[in-house]
Amino acid sequence: MKRKEPSKRNSGFSMIELMVVVSIMAILAGFLIASLPGIMSKINRGKVETFIAELENGLSKYQIDNGSFPINEPAGEHDDASGVEGSAVLYKHLSGDWDLNGEVDFDNNEKVYVPKLDYFSNRESKEGRSVVIGGEYMVIDSYGNPIRYLAQPPNIDPKKRKTYNPTYDIWSITDANPDNPDEASKYISNWQTQ
Repeated sequence: MKRKEPSKRNSGFSMIELMVVVSIMAILAGFLIASLPGIMSKINRGKVETFIAELENGLSKYQIDNGSFPINEPAGEHDDASGVEGSAVLYKHLSGDWDLNGEVDFDNNEKVYVPKLDYFSNRESKEGRSVVIGGEYMVIDSYGNPIRYLAQPPNIDPKKRKTYNPTYDIWSITDANPDNPDEASKYISNWQTQ
């Protein structure tokens, strides 16, 4: 009986098989790249939510020590410009940089309510928590926008209250346009809209 000799052909992948595998990988990479903006947006929103929770915790500690929250009254009906000014109020009262020189004032025994909020602690960071805008130190979110903050004095007549909450309003506009009221649903805030 005659034995069949093994084929001299190398046992490997053909060019067509390799091209099919590479094509499938390219299609999968395209799907991944297309989904990255959505993934990055969710990551940034998560960072902002965490940071706002940290600021709220600092505000609670501040209120315990001082009897009220830092005041930043709205100029009009819950306007964005007053909210942006509130970013500087948050910086001054929570960072420990009372004299506004960019550093925590340890010499004056200033209390830090939110760690690493002062400008010099995070200026080299990939994602800073404060920046100088128009000569003022402001607290920013991971989108690079100032965190908005409004607070009126305690025990104000409810009819005169312009904030949504009786304590304070804090929010981030995320990637929304603050001049477009239709994009307000993108905000991350401490109030519920109805």
